[in-house]
Amino acid sequence: MTTHKLMRLAVAVLLAVTVSGGTLATTSELSPTVQAAAQTIKLNEKQAVAKFKQKYTKAKISEISLEKHLNRYQYEISGFDSQKEYSAKIDAQTGKLSAAKQKEYSAKIDAQTGKLSAAKSEKLDADDHETAIKLNQVISRQKANQLAEKAAKSGQGREWTLETDDGQTIWQVDVVDGHQKTEVKINAINQKVISVETDD
Repeated sequence: MTTHKLMRLAVAVLLAVTVSGGTLATTSELSPTVQAAAQTIKLNEKQAVAKFKQKYTKAKISEISLEKHLNRYQYEISGFDSQKEYSAKIDAQTGKLSAAKQKEYSAKIDAQTGKLSAAKSEKLDADDHETAIKLNQVISRQKANQLAEKAAKSGQGREWTLETDDGQTIWQVDVVDGHQKTEVKINAINQKVISVETDD
């Protein structure tokens, strides 16, 4: 292959990685847990949000978590719009949406007569809109995992949650080393470690 063709191929690969939002990393740069999880976690958080938005097109995202459930990783995504709150679970390997819910109304029904006595729409408070996560401004789960494992000093990330807490968008990473769990909170925008708490 000529040098010109190799350069065009390299540019094409870099462009494809950049457009897809990915990064290039060798397997030696990834922790063993991230390598193992990569085999079962096929969707990153942005792809999972895209699946969620296919169902709830106008929803703003308020929380994303990735946890193992029945030996499979699944995303749980919560969101809202001006009228409703939404949540959905998405298989991190297949991208299949399951357990989608929306909440708008609450009602009281008399158990004997079946008569509806009170029904109301649960309007969102004004401060709920402040909890929307700006996904284009936050670091990836993989980057948060690297920072958390470094802060914990030992162990591997097992569960991840992206949420807004006290006006800050944070990644909470549960790092596990044997029977010891360390909860690391990282500012998802400036990458600073907020807290490190180890359960004994």
